[in-house]
Amino acid sequence: MLGKTLSGRYQIVKHLGGGGFGQTYLAEDKQLPGNPLCVVKQLKPKATDPGTLEVARRLFDREAQVLYKLGKHDRIPQLLAHFEEEQEFYLVQEFIEGDEVKQELPIGKQLPETEVAALLHEILKILEFVHQQDVIHRDIKPSNLIRRKQDGKIVLIDFGAVKQVSTQALASEGETTLTIAIGSPGYMANEQLGGKPRFSSDIYAVGILGIQAVTGLQPSQLPEDTQTCEIVWRDKAQVSRQVADILDTMVRYDFRQRYQTATEALEALQQLNELPTRHIIPDAIATGTLPTSPTRQQYTSFASQDTLPTEQPPAIATETLQSSKALISTYPRKPETVFSTFQNKAPLLIKIGAGFATALALSVGIYFFQKPNSLEDTAQKVALVNTLPGHAAGITSIALSPDDKILASGSLDQTIKIRNLRTKEIIYTLSEHTGYVYSVAISPDGQTLASGSADQTIKVWNLKTGKLLRTLSGHTGDVYSVAISRDGQTLVSGSKDKTIKVWNLKTGELVRTLIGTQLEEGVSDVAISPDGQTLSGSNIYDINVWNLVTGELRRTFGGHIEAVSAIAISRDSKILASSSPDGTAKLWNLETGELLNTFPHASRLPNGSLSGGVYAVAISPNGRILVSGSGGNENTIKLWNVRTGELIRTLEGHSKTIFALAISPNGQTIYSGSLDGTIKIWQSP
Repeated sequence: MLGKTLSGRYQIVKHLGGGGFGQTYLAEDKQLPGNPLCVVKQLKPKATDPGTLEVARRLFDREAQVLYKLGKHDRIPQLLAHFEEEQEFYLVQEFIEGDEVKQELPIGKQLPETEVAALLHEILKILEFVHQQDVIHRDIKPSNLIRRKQDGKIVLIDFGAVKQVSTQALASEGETTLTIAIGSPGYMANEQLGGKPRFSSDIYAVGILGIQAVTGLQPSQLPEDTQTCEIVWRDKAQVSRQVADILDTMVRYDFRQRYQTATEALEALQQLNELPTRHIIPDAIATGTLPTSPTRQQYTSFASQDTLPTEQPPAIATETLQSSKALISTYPRKPETVFSTFQNKAPLLIKIGAGFATALALSVGIYFFQKPNSLEDTAQKVALVNTLPGHAAGITSIALSPDDKILASGSLDQTIKIRNLRTKEIIYTLSEHTGYVYSVAISPDGQTLASGSADQTIKVWNLKTGKLLRTLSGHTGDVYSVAISRDGQTLVSGSKDKTIKVWNLKTGELVRTLIGTQLEEGVSDVAISPDGQTLSGSNIYDINVWNLVTGELRRTFGGHIEAVSAIAISRDSKILASSSPDGTAKLWNLETGELLNTFPHASRLPNGSLSGGVYAVAISPNGRILVSGSGGNENTIKLWNVRTGELIRTLEGHSKTIFALAISPNGQTIYSGSLDGTIKIWQSP
């Protein structure tokens, strides 16, 4: 192949590697000025009969379309061309000059956890985009991560398109079969080895890479627990418990116990930052000049210091204003002073603490970002920013899409409204229910909506189109609550008929019915823990905890003196919150049933009665803020410090009972739905 010119323009100059799946070459583009380098991947189908070639051609074209879309991201090589020549298939991609990340991970070298956290963050940001395109990379490993020479940023390469196409063969019936184990030993999760990769399979690979970095050991050197199959590594590294917990969650043997997407893993990483935020007066922004980026060695050395030098380090590569703006847009909020730069005589306003935040800031250049405000940071300033009308009667339930772009609301007017949160416009009104809509839930992939109604049915909808997919019948009473598991496979419903039903969300098949003396009062609310292991249902006075997989009742606990109106489970699956008309919200240890705290939302009126019951509850993504909503004479929302039990803020604005609360995935916004027929949006100024 050396010296050969493909498609009349790509001249092969070097063989880069390959194997049974195909070969990879370095080539020069003879039709562009300067003959820039590019990467050519060659696929030779194992059979050349017309049927196999047609299948390979179709799959090759499909994969090329995916690669072209992915290449729009700055950290993924662009697809320059794809073509067929002499019954062989070729992909031409952008050449990324730089070093493989595996050179940064030599055997025996343990990287500081701050540097490892920065590395994981950078990889996960790319992977987040990949997963948003409904693509699983399947082969994340150090040699597929390139530290780009021009700016020191990581680029993710090799999306396995050639591997997938080249493993096609014709079955006897004329259908195609696919080789199942695409990936690299040591970085492949168990389900991927079995031919069923998921988004969390990529998370597993990134977690293994992180463990490799903190231990200095290759994946093959990491022992497994013979009983649980979990990786045993903590005794081989010097890391904080918080970082170790995140890495362990990333590499759980059971894919259901991992972070399900890169976004979830990123959120966990970002919660590590408990150091004081800091930044320098951005003189460059004010004057229109632009900051410079440090080398990898510079930002590593900066991260280990308690303060940053006031003198400007050597300029390495000037960032454009456009890229600076793009970087700002990747964070949930856009503070006015997000990024800063070293300028001569630029005063340091805040001392820079070493730690994870430093590593994150420096990993993206010589910019420093202020941590996006969480509810805990700004709870005292939360205020009403918008009121959304639309329903003709009271709102009983709201649900947010994972990307915080879509809001669904169920109402006593028997409709569901789907709203674009950016424009605040109603996209669809779904009116197929013939009774009150008590509950709505959105699947983690943002594709499916489920609703429960007084018409005793559950309806499953395509959230993107508003199309009714199926109606689930089986309950003999009002369906008060629905919930969807984090893996998007299971739907659970709770009903007035005193049963909980577990359904296969994809097929609508009834998996099991949970019934017994524990549910003798009917089921007012259900919730599934994010780890997918636990189902909790409130049967008026008690809270029941079930094994979602087996249907076994684990424990029953309670303490409210009136009915339990709503429940919510924290993102780490450890805490359950409940609310009641008795005027309180309570916090429980989900594993033991131990009461952790009681939050007295309502007060006593002069006549001795309560000012209002509590009918909605939510826990912030970082687990530090409890939000409760009430009715009666109050109709207020209260924000509580989970750790201390202290009331932080009371929000007023609704004129009737608040029945629904939701907190945005980034923890910045509270949404409330009320019997006054409105949805209110609350944020910090």
